[in-house]
Amino acid sequence: MNPLNPWRLATAALSLLGSAPAMAALVCNATATPVQMVYFENDPNPTDGAWTVTINCSRGPTDPTTSAYTLRADDGFNPGAGSSNQAVNGTGTANQMAYDLFRTAPGTGEWGYTNATDFAGTINFGTALTASVTHVFYSRIAAGLNKNAKIFTDTVTMRLRYDNGPNNNTDVFPTFPVSINNQSVCLLSTPPGNIQFNYTSFQAAAATASSAYAVRCTLGETYTMALDATTGTLLTLTYNLALSTLAGQTGTGFPQNFTINGSIPGGQSGTCGMGSCTSAPQTRTLTISY
Repeated sequence: MNPLNPWRLATAALSLLGSAPAMAALVCNATATPVQMVYFENDPNPTDGAWTVTINCSRGPTDPTTSAYTLRADDGFNPGAGSSNQAVNGTGTANQMAYDLFRTAPGTGEWGYTNATDFAGTINFGTALTASVTHVFYSRIAAGLNKNAKIFTDTVTMRLRYDNGPNNNTDVFPTFPVSINNQSVCLLSTPPGNIQFNYTSFQAAAATASSAYAVRCTLGETYTMALDATTGTLLTLTYNLALSTLAGQTGTGFPQNFTINGSIPGGQSGTCGMGSCTSAPQTRTLTISY
């Protein structure tokens, strides 16, 4: 070092530090509430939900007081046909459940990944260093889907693009989870009707009658059927009832047809003081367990 100029290196170092550009401090991110839907296949109406997504921003004292933004959502990890999202749990169509996201109302104003389907607006800080804005978005699952009874999941990625100064847009890609709980459902899609016997005292052959019914259970759901009683008396005539199928069944998502068969064995006299008698009705209960 030249002893006549001891400050040369120190001056050079200070010059290098002073030339570094200042970095903008405006930062934004988006957080959406998890989408959690419960689905019942026997509901004749679409399954709708409302959720929120909030954009939170902070800035430095010298940063702009406003920031324009757009917010879009992709079709998830498992995109379906067209613009539909799909939540999945396994392979095959029975393990894929389509749903859609909307900006304005269920079924209206798709929230997607194009300029026409973005949320758009401006963050206004005023004199504050933090600001936020919240949007409501909607989910919809069509009615009458025939899927396995299980929980389906998906992940949706958003793209938040915000203005970070002149000619300087910044993109961030937050995500939110989606889950759909497809509930097990069994119902009598066609209830059984009346069983009416016609019997003549001491007839040799049994008198028979039956009633058809149909059960609709969620795809893959196992169920059993039982009567509260399989025998009884009408006008002192003993009758018997039996289900056409006793073994356990597995739902297909569509009506499955069965029959209650009844009989009065022959050779019985019965009780009737007139030429023709009609008994008071008896009520039997058919139970579907799943």
